[in-house]
Amino acid sequence: MAMLLYPEKSIRYLYEVGNYGGIRRAAEALDVDPAAISRQLSQLAREMQLPLLERRGRNVVLTEAGKLLAEDYAHTHQRRSQLDRQLKDLRHKRGGSIKLRVGQGMVDEVVRHVLQPFSRTYPDVFIDILSGDMQTTVSLIAKGDVDMAVGFGPIGPPGLKCLSFHRGPICAVVHSHHPIADFPQIEVAELVNYSLIGMDKNFGIQSYMNAMFSQEGFIFSPAYSCNLFSSAIALSQAGMGIAFMTAKVVEDDLIAKNLVTVPIQHRIARESQCHLLRSADHRFTPAAQHLWQLLVTFFEGTAGAV
Repeated sequence: MAMLLYPEKSIRYLYEVGNYGGIRRAAEALDVDPAAISRQLSQLAREMQLPLLERRGRNVVLTEAGKLLAEDYAHTHQRRSQLDRQLKDLRHKRGGSIKLRVGQGMVDEVVRHVLQPFSRTYPDVFIDILSGDMQTTVSLIAKGDVDMAVGFGPIGPPGLKCLSFHRGPICAVVHSHHPIADFPQIEVAELVNYSLIGMDKNFGIQSYMNAMFSQEGFIFSPAYSCNLFSSAIALSQAGMGIAFMTAKVVEDDLIAKNLVTVPIQHRIARESQCHLLRSADHRFTPAAQHLWQLLVTFFEGTAGAV
């Protein structure tokens, strides 16, 4: 049987059965009669002259032949989804679209220094700007749901093309009347004496803080935890605790919100990094390549590549 004649619906069912570990669970997810899935997969196995499923305990798993078909379906589906998105964009925007994910603390400077000049060169390109934590960013790039990203964290994630740049120092951010506001710098051991403002565990800044405290023999125990930098800044501005960010994140807020940054005296704080991320095998359009190069140039100019 030629590959072009393989029934796509049957192979999709096979993929979902492998995904959910059973015909009944796959049928529930697809809202399809389990008997219909079973019939289609039996027919496919007869046409292939190969077993596609085997039972292991209570679960059904794919055979080697089944895995090959399912993997091909997954890759084909991803390519078709990307093609569909590109064609849809072209119907509405002559230049297509780019999905860009930026860590919360870097949105302002990326917009001012990268997206503004990019839009002058490619005014018809639609840009979908997302924001969030590094862990989700890596997953979205791997699945092809994001073209490129600017992230912040201790290390560049494996499996992606990654350019890293110095971002430090990480600072304690406090109201100008806070007891540590006049310190030239502060040790981790001194920070434990004050109310601390933490970020969600998936944020790169929190990974850095946890690592610093751990190296010094302490546990980072915040009085507040946030999933938005703006929330942490508001708490710090109200004098309710110490937030932690690089000075670049809050430089525009220092005077307006009466905030002060105090560098943390620690090697990790001095060497913090941000990362430009993209899939190693994803081909960029000319517009996307231009945006990537603008990002590289900007972060090289402000930090220096690692």
